[in-house]
Amino acid sequence: MSTVDWNAETYHRVSEPQLKWGLEVMAELPLRGEELVVDAGCGTGRLTAHLLERLPRGKVAALDASDAMLQKARAELARFGPRVEFHQVDLGALTLKLEADVIFSAATFHWVADHAALFEGLAGLLKPGGRLHAQCGGRGNLRGFLTLAREVAQTPPFAAFLTGFDSPTHFAAPEDELPLLSRAGFVDAKAWLKDAPTPFATAEDFRTFIGVVVLRHPLALLPEALKARFLDEVTARAAPQYALDYVRLELRATRSVK
Repeated sequence: MSTVDWNAETYHRVSEPQLKWGLEVMAELPLRGEELVVDAGCGTGRLTAHLLERLPRGKVAALDASDAMLQKARAELARFGPRVEFHQVDLGALTLKLEADVIFSAATFHWVADHAALFEGLAGLLKPGGRLHAQCGGRGNLRGFLTLAREVAQTPPFAAFLTGFDSPTHFAAPEDELPLLSRAGFVDAKAWLKDAPTPFATAEDFRTFIGVVVLRHPLALLPEALKARFLDEVTARAAPQYALDYVRLELRATRSVK
């Protein structure tokens, strides 16, 4: 998982695209209302709150690697009391064991480099017959935008600092994920890609979002005096559309009862 922590306050404010995708995925998740559900990558708790509202007799185990995100989530979800518990964990190296009915996740798994280890760990959170219901960035995600941003990164004065530009993301293909799910003990697995082009209303909205979400790792490599200039130049080069070419990977599977 990433070692560059999030600006949780700003992320909470600007993460409308992630909220929208997550609500769409959640709408397809059948729940009785009494289950134990793992939110794998709960972030600031915006989606977790919607999940808890669908579980009036159930509980959520909210997992995230980021201390900043979990602090914000604890504040946002305090009204749910003991129906939500928090765990700071690396999803790529899970040792936590639960007997959950469902793992729900949105916009998180692409931050884990080793999906074989990810799925092995997730299997340990589910009871036999438990379900995985998730979405993350998939093959081709942000390809056009990242090409544009790398072009800016290769120009002076940024090139001296951004030789390690790439963010630690893994945008997997469906055909790569299915055998890994099977090896981890999942059955009835399905995986598919879905285009999710995401426009922004203004240049400032776009600039804020890419700075907090998409480009936070390269920005961490720049001296303070160059951070705003880098964002300005990437934003200018993206004009006049101010859109991100997101591709989502949908994952559905069931833990084997054997």
